[in-house]
Amino acid sequence: MERGQSLHRGRTLGATTAAHLARLVLEDLAPGDKLPPERTLAEDLAVSRTTIREALQELERRRLVSRTPGRGTVVLPRSAEAAEMLDRFAHDPIETTIETEHVSEFRALVEPQIAGLAALRADESDLVQLERVLASTHAGLSPAESLEQDVAFHVQVARASGNPLFVSLCEVSSGWVRDVRAESHCTSEGRRSSFEWHRRIHDAIGRHDEADARRAMADHLADVAHLVESNRHLVEDKHHPDGRKQHP
Repeated sequence: MERGQSLHRGRTLGATTAAHLARLVLEDLAPGDKLPPERTLAEDLAVSRTTIREALQELERRRLVSRTPGRGTVVLPRSAEAAEMLDRFAHDPIETTIETEHVSEFRALVEPQIAGLAALRADESDLVQLERVLASTHAGLSPAESLEQDVAFHVQVARASGNPLFVSLCEVSSGWVRDVRAESHCTSEGRRSSFEWHRRIHDAIGRHDEADARRAMADHLADVAHLVESNRHLVEDKHHPDGRKQHP
């Protein structure tokens, strides 16, 4: 577990531990895999077994794991609805070349509502996970690294909404919006702006302010659309023979 990050001050040890184990379950383990015994986890993470037990109870409440005496803690499969969605897109993928305005419209309709739900439902472990992403985002990241953290942040907001279908939708749609995201992260201005908006969204979710979370996400996405349009105009102007604008 990562320790010593000032961003985590004020969070309970149980919430931090639950966030760490949730990330292990969601990113490193597959449905049906067993987690190590409580004693092993406590030793590995340098926390008490009581803290591990409380963290596992939180994961069980969120239907990420099943705990059975004699069998241990087992990673649960995705909900039937989420699994069906992922399977459908895997076998019948949507066209990956999508118009920018369609991407912007899709995100503007869906993601502010997800952020609002996250503000209503996020618990301490969700906030710790969002803080981890923000702590991993800094000015020295390359465009590709910054893009990776951007995707991670928005997926974690979906997880904080408590609806597994939104998580699946964000994971599936990340391919659709990747080109737009890449354009917004190609400049230092775009990367800095993304971090600042993520910080505002996180703060609104942390205050459980549904309206402000929706508004911050909507403003963030509008800013992304503006940056992408501005970047494209600059490229067009640069390549025009006499340096004049081609657009009206």
